[in-house]
Amino acid sequence: MENTKNHKIHRVAERVRQLKLLDSEFEMGEEFYPAHLSVALIDAVFTPRSHYENHVLPVIRRYCEHFDIERTRPEKNRELLPPTHKQETLKKLVSHYKTHGKKHMREEIFRAGYRSPGTKTFKSDNVYRAAKELLKIKINNLQDASSAQPGEIKESLCSIKGIGAATAHMFLMYCGRDDYVKGDVHVCAFVAEALGTEKVGPREAEQIVIGAAREIDITPRALDYAMWKYGSNFSGRLVTPEHFVSNRTFCSAPADSSRPL
Repeated sequence: MENTKNHKIHRVAERVRQLKLLDSEFEMGEEFYPAHLSVALIDAVFTPRSHYENHVLPVIRRYCEHFDIERTRPEKNRELLPPTHKQETLKKLVSHYKTHGKKHMREEIFRAGYRSPGTKTFKSDNVYRAAKELLKIKINNLQDASSAQPGEIKESLCSIKGIGAATAHMFLMYCGRDDYVKGDVHVCAFVAEALGTEKVGPREAEQIVIGAAREIDITPRALDYAMWKYGSNFSGRLVTPEHFVSNRTFCSAPADSSRPL
């Protein structure tokens, strides 16, 4: 069994090398360098089953513009977390809901009526619920999220209906957790193609990506993003290197709790 797993890992690593996914031009998307934990949370909660450029990004931009905050960290210093006093905390995010109300936040600020996968709950409402749950475990800013036990963060987020492992992993990745991956449709498709099989489940794909990242000597988070970036505009359909694109797209898939997006 272990030899079979190692063989799969090696085949995926070889496919990554063959396609040169990690060439000198590769870099993580700016969404992985949020200026505030509130932005990371909004992004992670709104992402499942939504087109990133057309649906998720406008929501985040409207929120940031309304409250006059930056979405991402400055490019020249984006590896560094901003000082805590310059961040919008989760307490501040919760206070916006208390001041304006959930309906106003949804209709006038986010201006988005998307619902969390498999539920009738508005994603904007789940942002509020998630922020409150994270505050219960003393997660208030980017520094808190980067130093806390990731398992505790995941458990806290997954206690909310409509938020599953995929959303929790995405949030952790936005918070700089390099060991986390999110086996979305494009990552699963990449792994399946590399293995010459019809499909691979999200959990298995995640483990293979983590192993392949170790073989290649890159962080699992970066390899996950490279695979996702490779297939993101083609509805899970892999393409040749000359068709490599960077626009971020999410394809429709089952609910978040069972199928990462």
